[in-house]
Amino acid sequence: MQEIIQNNLIEILATIITAVASFIGVSIKKAYTKYVDTKTKKEIVKATVEYIEQIYKNIMISNENKLQKCKEKALEWLNSKKIKISDTELEILIESAVNGLKKANKEVK
Repeated sequence: MQEIIQNNLIEILATIITAVASFIGVSIKKAYTKYVDTKTKKEIVKATVEYIEQIYKNIMISNENKLQKCKEKALEWLNSKKIKISDTELEILIESAVNGLKKANKEVK
């Protein structure tokens, strides 16, 4: 009888340990994926802003049109990597990248 209880207790503990380890693994994977996606979004948007600025440097185009072109290109690139982004997040990242580019240009001059 005691042996049966010990065997059941060992199985129960093994199940609990497996469940906890699985939960921790899934949580770590989610956090890592979110970190990588956020970093990738920032890098893609920054590169896209630099690309748009370079392409339309000597062409008279409004900032609104540049913004639209930047959104289109960034979304195209992000979609190819299967990374989702909201319009609000995209606009914020673009604005941040533009401000970073302006600061970098001021420091160079």
